[in-house]
Amino acid sequence: MKINYKEICVITRCPHCGHANEIEVNESDYWDWDDGELTQIAFPYLSAADREALVSGICPSCWAKMFPPEPEEEEDDDYDDCDYEVGYNPYMGCFDNDC
Repeated sequence: MKINYKEICVITRCPHCGHANEIEVNESDYWDWDDGELTQIAFPYLSAADREALVSGICPSCWAKMFPPEPEEEEDDDYDDCDYEVGYNPYMGCFDNDC
């Protein structure tokens, strides 16, 4: 850690790949965080990836490998197999106009 005019450069090393991350933060914010302030409260100006690197050391690349984004589900617009179409009365077992 080096101190440079009210800023601190925190260096973390990813426990998975060994990549070093340098994150510059405000000195007073760093000491608040060091005293127990939540990372997102102490450093609202940092990206989520930088805050995660401060907490766990995990770099964004390894994070993406460990937690890939989930594929988006496609909406099912095919209602042909659905018994509950407009006007269907499930208690009578028929469509309203057929009962």
